[in-house]
Amino acid sequence: MKLTSIGLTLAIALSLAACQRTAPAPAADATPGKPIAWREGDVDDALAEAKETGKPVMLYWGAKWCPPCNQLKSTVFKDPAFIAETRRFVPVHLDGDTTGAQRWGERFGIRGYPTVIILRADGSEIARLSGAASGMADTLRVAAGRSTPIDALFAKAETTPAALSRDDWQLLASLDWQNDPRHFDDPKHLAALLGHLAGAAPEGPLKRRFTLLSLSVGIDPGPDGKYQLTPAQVAQIETVLPAVFAHDDEVIANRQTLSYALPSLVAALPDAGQRAKLGASLTDALDHVYTDANLPLPDRLGTVDADIILAKANGGAVPPAVLAKVRARTAWADANAKDTMVRQSVISDAADLLHQAGDNTGAKTLLEAELKRSASPYYYMLDLAGLAEDEKNGPAAITWARKAYETSEGPATRVQWAIEYSKTVLRQAPGDKAQVEASANAVIDELGKNADGYYERTRIKVAGWGAQLHTWSDAHNDKALLAKLDTKMAGVCAKQGEAAARCRDWSKAT
Repeated sequence: MKLTSIGLTLAIALSLAACQRTAPAPAADATPGKPIAWREGDVDDALAEAKETGKPVMLYWGAKWCPPCNQLKSTVFKDPAFIAETRRFVPVHLDGDTTGAQRWGERFGIRGYPTVIILRADGSEIARLSGAASGMADTLRVAAGRSTPIDALFAKAETTPAALSRDDWQLLASLDWQNDPRHFDDPKHLAALLGHLAGAAPEGPLKRRFTLLSLSVGIDPGPDGKYQLTPAQVAQIETVLPAVFAHDDEVIANRQTLSYALPSLVAALPDAGQRAKLGASLTDALDHVYTDANLPLPDRLGTVDADIILAKANGGAVPPAVLAKVRARTAWADANAKDTMVRQSVISDAADLLHQAGDNTGAKTLLEAELKRSASPYYYMLDLAGLAEDEKNGPAAITWARKAYETSEGPATRVQWAIEYSKTVLRQAPGDKAQVEASANAVIDELGKNADGYYERTRIKVAGWGAQLHTWSDAHNDKALLAKLDTKMAGVCAKQGEAAARCRDWSKAT
């Protein structure tokens, strides 16, 4: 679990529609050093241009503090082949803190930063691209040749997978299946579809890819946090992993699933011998990923997460050898992340790895040093608040969370950070009514500064915070404060236009 409670994803989603037009001619070679020709902020203008030119729109929705956004900007968005392919599109960049950005997020079902989607001129979605997928330039080329809405591909995948084309399979294999809430809010539906595709996929890398995906989303930990595998799932794990490990390209293509999802499943294998054997093979395969200089630095660093998960599963404590490995990898990342965007994409993960390995002192040292270097230091302050909570230091946690909020920038970001501040107070000082009230008022004050921001991402975060306040009110028998806050919130909601009615539901328990 990440130290920050902002809830970023490591990668962005990719989903594509089924029908294809004749593939367009190859894009011209990219001019070295020439960036993507982004239109800034005006989605309506981009859609109008798409209607005039016949080109689809490529919309990038992000935030300057977001680590995965910075990874995209420092890798994929600098790739000459990818830049060349963007000439088939009308590229538009929408920062989540700009006016109207949250409204667009509502329209397109966007909750997380970053999201890159391909749109028709009428605004319907064709594709949702993943920065974690291999061959992004080729994926963009395929996306440029498709015109029907995204739902068509999912319908074909569910009903007639035998009719899926080679490009269909390529695009489906690149999907971040857990980052498309509009289509896959139901985990059971998602797991069933992935299992269905694993059975229908052609033999070889695709079948193994979908088997890994179906395992990673189809198994949940029990109340004790441990995974219970069925005999069929045990058999799948014991069969598919050795086959993947035998192909370096498949290990690289599946590196995130192998780094973050599979270690817990390997640790849940009932046979101790198989746990040890496959665990050793998994860490060895990921060590090879770490040495691949062609991969993004965050992906290489993230491979050591498997060592921590496996070590904790075997005894609850990280042994000295694993701790030394984590320290060496995070020091390597710190030393090699010289570019501002690269540092923003990796330092929080490095601190989290140290924390998970039991080195809170090292994590704090890394984060505090970064406060002096980063253009978005408030992001790391929430990590420091999380460390303080982990150490049962409530006052320090509240201080860091409040400072993170007070120094944050951008209307949507300030709402989000104010919510984190208030939630920290609710967890760490629930008996201090003055602090509870002050932090809650901070959220409402920030919401009141933006009369057009109560959409998708913000609404969901406010609803979760409101439910916690509702629970606090019940636990402390303090309906008066909740009523007072509700009255103040009513004034804010009245200015939210079409979102006013949903805004008034802000404090309902969920």
